[in-house]
Amino acid sequence: MGGGAGSGPSGGGGVGAASNGGGAGVGAAATAGGAASGGAAGAENAGAGAGGVSGGAGGSDAGAPSEGGSAGKSAVVGTISDIEVEANPRNVLSAFVRWTTAEPSSSVVRFGTDELTWEIEGPDNVTEHEVLVIGMRAQTTYQLRVLSTGASGTVEGTTTFTTGALPAQIPVGTVSVYDPAKTQPGWTLMNVQKGDGTNRAFSGAPPAAVIYDEEGHPVWYFIHGTTNERGGAISVDPTDRGVLMGPSLSPGAGSPPVPRIEVDWAGNTLWTCDDPLCGVPDQLSHHAGKLSNGNYVVMRDATSAGGRVSQIFIELSPDGQVVHTIGVEDAMTPPPGAAGDWAHGNSITIDLEKDVAYLSFRWLGLIKMTYSTKAVQWHLPAKYGQDTLNSNFGDMAFVPPDSQFVDIHDPEIHDDGTILFFDNGGFSGVIEDGNPGNRHTRAVEYKIDEAAKTATLVWEWPGDFDTDPWYKQELYAPFWGDADRLANGNVLIAAGRRGTASITPESRIIEVTRDTGEVVWELRLPKDHGVYRAERLYPLPLLKKIAQ
Repeated sequence: MGGGAGSGPSGGGGVGAASNGGGAGVGAAATAGGAASGGAAGAENAGAGAGGVSGGAGGSDAGAPSEGGSAGKSAVVGTISDIEVEANPRNVLSAFVRWTTAEPSSSVVRFGTDELTWEIEGPDNVTEHEVLVIGMRAQTTYQLRVLSTGASGTVEGTTTFTTGALPAQIPVGTVSVYDPAKTQPGWTLMNVQKGDGTNRAFSGAPPAAVIYDEEGHPVWYFIHGTTNERGGAISVDPTDRGVLMGPSLSPGAGSPPVPRIEVDWAGNTLWTCDDPLCGVPDQLSHHAGKLSNGNYVVMRDATSAGGRVSQIFIELSPDGQVVHTIGVEDAMTPPPGAAGDWAHGNSITIDLEKDVAYLSFRWLGLIKMTYSTKAVQWHLPAKYGQDTLNSNFGDMAFVPPDSQFVDIHDPEIHDDGTILFFDNGGFSGVIEDGNPGNRHTRAVEYKIDEAAKTATLVWEWPGDFDTDPWYKQELYAPFWGDADRLANGNVLIAAGRRGTASITPESRIIEVTRDTGEVVWELRLPKDHGVYRAERLYPLPLLKKIAQ
């Protein structure tokens, strides 16, 4: 989730300020992991009979603060008896908790199963309280404790809530490796494509974004509409207000695509592309991003009269007005013989402050351009495109020469001058074929020297690391992929697969240490469930861990 200050396949190192709902039926905003308007509430008082809570106008005399919170002083002076819990109709893993108080007070909900583990803050200085609770597992009963602190002290009340069963298209994952001492804390956001049982990237369900906890359980999801998606290459990224989902290809000939959408954590729509271009069949896919200026960027497939498909990235204002465009044919003239999907764009990283854009094309590699003028600064070429197009395009040299990536997804731009890529290792043409071409997927990082026009390999995985031979011999993701540097230095790798045959491996999300290449966390999805990208969320949206 690195990248420049603007949009990209990722952007920023975590979740920004997250809305506590927004739109209809949701309370005021709270930050993701920071203090909300009422202040951060502390942990429950461990002392007998005290039962206090910090935050808001005061806090308990004892009690450690929660993560990111602060302690204060306030006594419990009464109870709350009118607590109402309403299941979220858009997500069975969340609920709206409401209550009233006699005086303006803060709004805090603590919840857990055997013990209270998490805390979410709502609006401050109100008498009508509403808090969106997220982060629960399916078919589980949770204890809820609500607290409000005002001028007279703290009032509290308790209730329970049982979550529903997951929608059929949302799978529970299997965590095959987990070393809590070595992993980057947080949960993992990704798209999940439920397959239709064929060896094509078609789905039997609508687009879905899912957050998995460290044990592989879904704890949040959003299902976009009712139209089955196609392609599986649906970007899913955290924004300052919730989650932005990219578009799906048209599910059938002549039908409109499933458009990109931004939703808050309650599942309310915050933005969707209303521009006519967003309804053109088979012209939008792979990527949607949000820029630092609040605008959005989408990728369009523009088809020439001869059938050549070239990608254009379009910056849109929130009301759908085209602000700027930049594309592959601004950067280079198609080589002789270029036909069909000759470039295969898949993402863009835009840094508005530096006025640069990094355009990623699976077959062509990565092109850095001045965003405003569209001038090319350099082109780091992909071997697959050079071979298939019989063209020696690109002006950057790889060091050593045999370290050149084959074909790429989702490059992550770092401030230290390095770039991390997911190198698919070549294209097999179908998703359910095992690996008959003996192709190998890897994560690779290069140090860029713009003056010398070189890209020096500084890290790769699995590479020469002493790891399970499966990763070196069998790891191959023909369609999708992502690699992110995490806050603790680890690397998160999304190797998505689809198919039901015994030769087809499951989609795997793998966290490895940079220094030793050790796999410290691995999530596997059931057969025939694909993943395009994955993002580690930390701090968590809305939630704060209660110190035990």
